[in-house]
Amino acid sequence: MTDFRSPFAADSPASRRLGRIGVWSNVDHLTGPQLMAFAGRVERLGFDALWLQEGAGREPFAALGAIAMRTDRIALGVGIASIYARDAMAAHAAALTLAELSGGRFVLGLGVSHPFRVEGQRGQTYLSPVPTMSAYLDAYARAPYQAPRRQEEPPVVLAALRRRMLELAAGRADGAFPYFVPVDYVARAREVIDRAAIGAGRTARPTLVVSLPAVLETDPDAARSAGRRYTAPYLGMPNYRNNLVECGFDEGDLVAPGSDRLVDALVAWGDAKSIRARIDALHAAGADHVALIPLGPDGRHANLPVIDAIGDAAQGRPTAWAASGTISLA
Repeated sequence: MTDFRSPFAADSPASRRLGRIGVWSNVDHLTGPQLMAFAGRVERLGFDALWLQEGAGREPFAALGAIAMRTDRIALGVGIASIYARDAMAAHAAALTLAELSGGRFVLGLGVSHPFRVEGQRGQTYLSPVPTMSAYLDAYARAPYQAPRRQEEPPVVLAALRRRMLELAAGRADGAFPYFVPVDYVARAREVIDRAAIGAGRTARPTLVVSLPAVLETDPDAARSAGRRYTAPYLGMPNYRNNLVECGFDEGDLVAPGSDRLVDALVAWGDAKSIRARIDALHAAGADHVALIPLGPDGRHANLPVIDAIGDAAQGRPTAWAASGTISLA
């Protein structure tokens, strides 16, 4: 694969802000105080960023505003905010507000969501993804904002899986955040966004963010069982299925909750050293930032033993974690 780093004068603002390793999690099962404790623990363990997602639960911008007041260093990201949840002016105002409250630590992730969420939950019409996102970015760029603001705009990354959205992310935003992808996908996405950025005359190399679900379990059957509880819902979503087919998986792999081959490709499992090796492999393939999804034995997010073990390993400390993984231990 061609190395495109040399034509770029610098990394994008998103890469500089996010660092190398973050934590991404659905935290809607936590109470407000538990969420604040979780965010504080992620920061104390030395992770570079904390990502909150948007679904049918807690409003992510409001939650990150509270977290911004209780953290000092860690980057804060919405991964991913639906463009159907708020118009571009509201999203721009939310991003600038969080950038101000966090001292410039905020990164905005935008995505087109899924038809079942847009039409089934929001009662809106799901439109063609790439032109709809392009029009949204146009409106975002011209949105007025009259409150105090930092000099620079908060970085924006787009939820992108396949070529056209990856190219839009490279040409119009600060980078891409593909989700639910194996290591082999990353090198191809890296090449697509770098080529697109060069073609668009960008001087900063676009950021490539990927997520990594991880289970701290060395028994293959137990680890895959936890991994399947995570993978099963996504295998019913056409955009993820179509991308996995492009990655070389067949229909036998994609029957929920997924084949061993698929689960092993999408979910890191084993001890802390094994999980760190998968993180390193994603970086080596071209990812700038890896957002760790800490899964428990039941497949639920925000598992403390995983973040404790990986945080300790990242800082060269022996792993020491509470087996229960309860948030009250924070």
